[in-house]
Amino acid sequence: MESDEQHEKYDGLIKLSFFGDIGKTITSARTTSELIRAVMEKIGTIYAPASWSLLLRNSKSGELTFVIATGSGAEQLQGKTLSRGQGVAGWIAEHGEPVIVEDVTKDSRFDSAMDQTSGFVTKSIIGVPLKTRTRVFGVIELINRLNGELFTSFDLKLLSTIADYAAIAMEKLYYIQALKKSATTDPLTKLYNRRLLMPFVQREIERSKREGLPFSLLFIDVDRFKNVNDTWGHDTGDEVLRRIADILKSAIRKVDFICRWGGDEFVIVLPSLAKDAVLPIKERILRNPVYSELTVSYGIGLSIGVHEAQHDNAEEIIKSVDRNMYEDKMSTIENEPEDMPTALEDAISGQ
Repeated sequence: MESDEQHEKYDGLIKLSFFGDIGKTITSARTTSELIRAVMEKIGTIYAPASWSLLLRNSKSGELTFVIATGSGAEQLQGKTLSRGQGVAGWIAEHGEPVIVEDVTKDSRFDSAMDQTSGFVTKSIIGVPLKTRTRVFGVIELINRLNGELFTSFDLKLLSTIADYAAIAMEKLYYIQALKKSATTDPLTKLYNRRLLMPFVQREIERSKREGLPFSLLFIDVDRFKNVNDTWGHDTGDEVLRRIADILKSAIRKVDFICRWGGDEFVIVLPSLAKDAVLPIKERILRNPVYSELTVSYGIGLSIGVHEAQHDNAEEIIKSVDRNMYEDKMSTIENEPEDMPTALEDAISGQ
């Protein structure tokens, strides 16, 4: 028989090893999802529960969603949602406090709805919040030990410490990912910025060489945009650019790349499409009813250059599609009658 002192020493070594592994997980995880799954796997190893879950909290509605569910009945729980304050997990999320429930039949906070969904019978629960200093963003919940023993206060303390580790790591990854996104995304239109354009075009050049397929680009410039800012103000100008970005996104495929080149200019890269296949996309943009509304309300237009590329240099491709856009702009101006009133002029004169 082991002495209490030996048992305590053994438990201490387990904890030390566990937290060493958690530390390695935190420093090596590249995504929040990877981190969560690694931590939850280790929790399952230490506690051996019949079922364990991680729920994330919607900051607006307060609802909890099962993003990871492991063990008995887990498949039925995945993606299920608890309303604000529902069940023991809901209580933990609302109060930001850890909980042990030794017998759920004697606890008014327990809600049997998830048992009915999963076919599982909950007897005891241990749960802790995932939280930062300012908010609770999730809950880790363990159900029923496989050996039938009750969860202890020591278990709760250990699980709370694990949750603190996980919360710190998740917050760190969140901010790192947010910084990466802000570095490559235009804050106004939520499109990619020009930083990613050249690498994407270069990849398409290499793919074009491998597969013998062309690809095409659209260069879009907003005509008379300066008049919008000068007449209605920059807030209106920003809204016009956001709506144009939405028009462009609605006209292309998921595999296509779109970025705000700068100011009132946009670039779209269309993999595996020759020029003839791209022209209908250009027409779809120009026939969009929202675009028609913008031309009437603000007198803007869109000049769209089209260029088919294959084994070109990336910089030359951009220059070519830019030239094509300028030719499209000049063609539009030349074809306008000199006395044709624009919608902008009508709005200014009050006609």
